[in-house]
Amino acid sequence: MTPASDSKVTVVRGDYSIGPSVAWTDAASTWPVVVVSRETEGRVWRASLFGTRQTYGTVTELHLCCAACLSRPSVLCLSPDVRGEPYQVTGADMLAGILAHLRRSHPDVVAS
Repeated sequence: MTPASDSKVTVVRGDYSIGPSVAWTDAASTWPVVVVSRETEGRVWRASLFGTRQTYGTVTELHLCCAACLSRPSVLCLSPDVRGEPYQVTGADMLAGILAHLRRSHPDVVAS
């Protein structure tokens, strides 16, 4: 039996991908979005790194929303309460939210 250091492994990339196609990611990266503030009333549970807390009254949230939809559905929550720290998000987080919204609500954007 040969030692592990003597064995070699050749990795060959296949002709398939488990991610979305370039057409979908291109559509998501150019899709129009707006930031919308929304007020939530009543008893609301909020989570953070330090646990959960319960708030009462009006809580103002910030959402990244689809500009093409009249109802302005949220594609990503940016801040669960403007009185505290907002979420830290990346461009990839926003792209993933927009892509998921496109697949659900605008499936005709990319011809399959």
